[in-house]
Amino acid sequence: MWKTLLFHDTFLMKWGAERMNIEIAKILGCDIATAVWSPDCYEARAMGFQWKVIEMNPNFKRGMLGFMLMKWRFFHSKKLVSEYENIFFSNEAISGIWNVWSNTKTYYYAHSISRHLFDLRNQYLQKVPFLIRPGFLLFSVFLRWLYRKEIQKVGTIFVNSEANKKRMAEWLGRDDAIVIYPSVDTDTFRIFSENELLQILAKEWILLQNKWYYISFSRLTHAKRIDIIIRAFQKIPDKKVLILYGENDSQKDEFIKIGEWYPNIIFHSLKENENLPVILSWAIASICVSENEDFGMVAIESMVSGVPVIAVDEWGYRESIIPSQTGFLIDSDNLEVNLVSVIENTSKNVLQDMQWACILQAENFSLKKMYAKVQQYIQ
Repeated sequence: MWKTLLFHDTFLMKWGAERMNIEIAKILGCDIATAVWSPDCYEARAMGFQWKVIEMNPNFKRGMLGFMLMKWRFFHSKKLVSEYENIFFSNEAISGIWNVWSNTKTYYYAHSISRHLFDLRNQYLQKVPFLIRPGFLLFSVFLRWLYRKEIQKVGTIFVNSEANKKRMAEWLGRDDAIVIYPSVDTDTFRIFSENELLQILAKEWILLQNKWYYISFSRLTHAKRIDIIIRAFQKIPDKKVLILYGENDSQKDEFIKIGEWYPNIIFHSLKENENLPVILSWAIASICVSENEDFGMVAIESMVSGVPVIAVDEWGYRESIIPSQTGFLIDSDNLEVNLVSVIENTSKNVLQDMQWACILQAENFSLKKMYAKVQQYIQ
């Protein structure tokens, strides 16, 4: 049997790409190489992963210097990749492609195309100190050229949505990408009893009177448009929203300050990420308004829990949400106004009646279906 390596850039947090890569590695029965595997990320062994984990840069630091050092390690990974006949690249680890032998089978899964080099470049530019922005722009031109070259060298390309397939063709010249949707574990995300909910609310110190709530559990960043959600609920004080966030979310302090004086806007950082499915399953609806979302695992995790989704009518959300059956897609023009309107004019009973349609739709994104698709293309 050929020896296979899954090569992903970093396992820092409990995010969708990290979880999916662990699942893919389990399907392939392969080792995982990465710059760093943080204690804040998943416990791979607890998820059934049995093979080797190789950390190339365990002292990885965030920021531009950390990124450059990580890429340097990937460029000089010849000794590592030469030991494998199949390489499954992911995210920035694609730079290891320069080290593979000509007879090596190569694959790349685009959880997200490097959007900081394309449509979101101006957003990332705003985070860069003014005096070094010219250097950043020049460096981003080089990285974009490099990324295109690396994509062209890969044998088989996978993407997580039809939206990303279009981006891959338009921006990178690969019109042969294969869509493999991310999956959700239907045993983890499900409907829980009220007793289970009350136990978790007590553990998390969430007040009982906040039981009926809308929920947002995207990262607190501008790309996720969390500020729009906050301002929308400022206008509807009789509706509660529970905004979950991670301690490492880059704009959390800014957003918490916007909503801190509104008792109907509840910010909460989970003590245990494993409590998310219970808290999610008792939400009235999930709110997802990320800008041009590649796919949107938040929507799938919500639906498998029987929770309908109120999402912006853009890109990846269009591939998972069935309007008026599993939620609503709202126009991005005047997004805040449209969000308020849908919440005010849709009763809790209407949303609760969508429960079983949500669960049925989420089955289209089950682990079982992802397993079959991966095995179809990788032997």
